[in-house]
Amino acid sequence: MPASVLAIRARTIVPLSGESPARGARLFAALKKIDNAVLLVRDGLVEDLLPWKNARLPAGTRVRDVGPVCLIPACVNAHAHIQLSWLAGRTLWGKGFTAWLASMIPQLGTASAAEVAAAAENACESLAASGALHVGDVGGTLRGALTLVDRACRAAGLGVSHFCEWFGFGPPFIDDERPWPPRCREELAADPDLAGRCAPAGHALYSTAPEVLRAAREHCSRNNTVFSFHLAESPEENQLLISGDGPLYDCYAGTVLPEGWRPPGMRPLAYAASLGLLGPGTLAVHGVQLDAQEVEVLAAGGTALCLCPRSNRNLGVGTPPVRALMENGGLLCLGTDGLTSNTDLDVRQEAVYLRESLDVPPEALVRLLTVNGAAALGLSDAGAGRLTPGGPAAFCILPEMLTY
Repeated sequence: MPASVLAIRARTIVPLSGESPARGARLFAALKKIDNAVLLVRDGLVEDLLPWKNARLPAGTRVRDVGPVCLIPACVNAHAHIQLSWLAGRTLWGKGFTAWLASMIPQLGTASAAEVAAAAENACESLAASGALHVGDVGGTLRGALTLVDRACRAAGLGVSHFCEWFGFGPPFIDDERPWPPRCREELAADPDLAGRCAPAGHALYSTAPEVLRAAREHCSRNNTVFSFHLAESPEENQLLISGDGPLYDCYAGTVLPEGWRPPGMRPLAYAASLGLLGPGTLAVHGVQLDAQEVEVLAAGGTALCLCPRSNRNLGVGTPPVRALMENGGLLCLGTDGLTSNTDLDVRQEAVYLRESLDVPPEALVRLLTVNGAAALGLSDAGAGRLTPGGPAAFCILPEMLTY
């Protein structure tokens, strides 16, 4: 017996069907929309999108009118730290990056597996409820948490790309271990299916050994997966890498930074380039401290950049040069970071914040939430970020602040 059709009626639908990742001026182009629209769904797939007046509904069609709202494809949250969700409300904000870090480090490893799992489940449920389809999640901080987060994502119906983040400078890995963080290796070896959703990653230029960063980038290039790391997030990062001192050095000296460590004497982008970390296939995160020339270099080289502006605001590290990044043609997307530096994991609220604080046009923000996020995580071929006949009928409501 053929499955019945569900007709979802809304004031407006912006399907983004046929849209490719947008850069530069194309970010601001008008989006095609259907007013007084209906989305026809069969077996969880889009059967058609059309104006209500043109709809010819099969017998037995169920109609759901969602009211005077605008529907867009389900969003992609390109950067989150789900396994640290249990630390929500327990870290220091507004005093700078190092103060936040110092408030968090002593707590790592103090939660039980049950506490980590429960917080991850709640976080994933909230992600799904906010209209997320897929999340790029950073793992590797807590032993055993990768499996817990993966299970929570799948239970909530979320797709997930795991970035297994190596934090620290030692002990060195050996060739047959590949650049996978020690805390992830047992889980990956025990679950090949989980391993297929994972890629090795670095934490940052100041907290991950350069040989590990290079090896992770090379591994991702060979295996056609995305390589990710935090880049140019705070003024303290700049100071540490250029002069080898400052509050971040004081925080990490003798613990994360090995004895005899010397700064590269370069700004973050130049150092990342010297290690061969940039270019297509790399997703850098934050970019708050990029100057005008670095924005041009990043865009020209093809590196994707995930913006997490509410996290940056909360920690007091500055505002990324959003307009310059958009106008220079880089591939941009949005993430929330984690609940240690944000109030929620609703990536749409990152877009609302950019609309309110920087007057970024909604057309650009919708693209960052959808097709650009999918491209940054290597999901474009799976139909993520679009509502296309034959593709998944995954959608969310666009906040009123972003409608046009």
